[in-house]
Amino acid sequence: MKQCFKLPKKWKDSVVISIAIIATIETFFAVSGISLGSIIPNQKWWALLCVIVGVFVALTVIIRLLISLFFKKGISTEINGITIRIQQGDLFKASGWKLIPFTEFFDTTVDDKVIAHSTLNGIMIDKYIDNVDEFRNALEADKNSPLTPAKSKGRDKYPLGCIKTYGDFMILAFAHINDQNMAHISKVDYEKCLMNTWKEVSRTYANRPINIPLLGSGITRFDDVPHKSNFELMKCMLCTLKASGENINQPITILLTKDVIQEIDIYEVKGMK
Repeated sequence: MKQCFKLPKKWKDSVVISIAIIATIETFFAVSGISLGSIIPNQKWWALLCVIVGVFVALTVIIRLLISLFFKKGISTEINGITIRIQQGDLFKASGWKLIPFTEFFDTTVDDKVIAHSTLNGIMIDKYIDNVDEFRNALEADKNSPLTPAKSKGRDKYPLGCIKTYGDFMILAFAHINDQNMAHISKVDYEKCLMNTWKEVSRTYANRPINIPLLGSGITRFDDVPHKSNFELMKCMLCTLKASGENINQPITILLTKDVIQEIDIYEVKGMK
């Protein structure tokens, strides 16, 4: 059984469910006075054992396939009493708050240099912001966060994790930006950013559902991680939420692209509490 618990969660749960089913059947047979020998007569004990093992293996494989099919496009779990949904979907079509990562300066220039048109903040500004100057002014006027900016080259530079709101959007200061206009973040700063983010989400969510992307899975570079795993990013997001101890009374939905959800075995996340 010790080795069983080293299996991936899908297999581990399949084994546990199969054992439970076989134990239930065995109990039913015992109560009914039925034995396997009476169902399959004239067989040696090892043959009956092979039948039991065969049924167990078949059940385990079938349950494993059913789990994969049922949880293919989404799961729901709970952390600190908060309902967490992880599923495939379009962030901009979601109902409720939509969290969009920006730079620490809340840059708004979409020119494929400062902000790429293909990024979430680029798509937001291109398609959902009618007046960029008004949007920029609204961000500058939002002074509600306790995470106050410092001056850098004459500009307000916000702590990572700071959130400003605009319409249905939570605008997140997520990444540093260097002189070559490349967004980047270190692993330590990523974790600190997430801790701040959950506190800021709790401050701003106003009892409305929250929808967020997999933070860090886009073009943002990690300074000290040669290859960023989307599953590790997911684990870090959920672990920091647990560590934050924030009380959020609305579901948080993490929306993944089709490519990302095919890469991540999201069922494994159900084991993270």
